[in-house]
Amino acid sequence: MNAYYESLLGKIREEMQLNHWNAALQLIQGELDMPYVPGDILPVLEEMRQDCQASVTSPRIPGVQDLEKWIHGTPVQQEMAVSMLEGMNLRQFGPQVQQLLDSDLLDEFKGELIESLMEQKIDEPFHISRDGLDIEFVPATIVPAQEDAGLTGAMELFDHWFSSQDPGMTAFCTRLLRQEVLNARPFDFQETDPLLLAKSVVRLVYEAMGQEDGWHAFAAANGLTETGDLLLNIEKRGANTI
Repeated sequence: MNAYYESLLGKIREEMQLNHWNAALQLIQGELDMPYVPGDILPVLEEMRQDCQASVTSPRIPGVQDLEKWIHGTPVQQEMAVSMLEGMNLRQFGPQVQQLLDSDLLDEFKGELIESLMEQKIDEPFHISRDGLDIEFVPATIVPAQEDAGLTGAMELFDHWFSSQDPGMTAFCTRLLRQEVLNARPFDFQETDPLLLAKSVVRLVYEAMGQEDGWHAFAAANGLTETGDLLLNIEKRGANTI
């Protein structure tokens, strides 16, 4: 199973274990509505949907004791802790947030936690390790995605290239870009060339779908053959992400 679906199914399981049935159903239905779902993933999603629909409507709500247990638990439990914290006042849980940032949690989930800190405009410093370096950051000072010139420029290129003839491709590229953002946090893309970023995301989408010829044809048709390329953070994980 490639990294994208492994991550997606993990998020759905987290929501189910947290008894967030509606949130899990939204993730499941959003994926089922996509124009392409691999044959081995479709029955898994269908089974999850049935489980959610059959689940009780008034489950026990996890508490702070569960949170502390999950932070020091398995990788899946740590991901559940992130999901729980996203709905809480993070100013009251700074030490717990830092513990998760110090853990072996996947960068994507750390990125989700950082974005929650950004949304709540937390102005306390936190630390995270990236490529062996200790980085201090203040969430409130990070440029959000909707104001990031590199990201908005890449999104505009996706629309220009695909919106009229292949909106499904726009959706794939947008989701992959979102993964790239989460894996890169706390860094932004303000200084990243939107064309290089968009091209690299599209290339990875084609490669993940096994359409090398399609990529070369697209690059030639859009004058991208001689354009530079970026090594995306999600590529460094060594797995396809679609």
